[in-house]
Amino acid sequence: MYFKDFDKWNIVKKQVHTDERKVSIRAGEIRWISCGVNVGSEIDGKGESFTRPALIVHVVGSVLALVLPLSTKIKEVAGYIPFEFQGKQTSICVHQMRIVSQRRVLARKGRISENRLKRIKSEVRRFFDL
Repeated sequence: MYFKDFDKWNIVKKQVHTDERKVSIRAGEIRWISCGVNVGSEIDGKGESFTRPALIVHVVGSVLALVLPLSTKIKEVAGYIPFEFQGKQTSICVHQMRIVSQRRVLARKGRISENRLKRIKSEVRRFFDL
């Protein structure tokens, strides 16, 4: 059974919050994101640093980013988009889309093409029926 260690995440979260590094990010990048431990079914980060990869969908000003977390769980249900990246099958978790501070954005894993990003954005719009 998965245990949500909020106390340990709180220590890491304080470090993330006080980190003054500047990050230059662009839409279409796959980045490690410090997701943390979240409430209920909200997607969590993994490991000691509570991170997971996410697709940067849009950069909001100089301090925020709209991200879609990635998961190794492949599900054929609404809210998951099958996604191959660097030869591995993953899923984009559209139902977990969120705005994050750029302080949460860590190392770059790679980048997808503009055309692929446009297709994903179209699927996100269709999911939310915007």
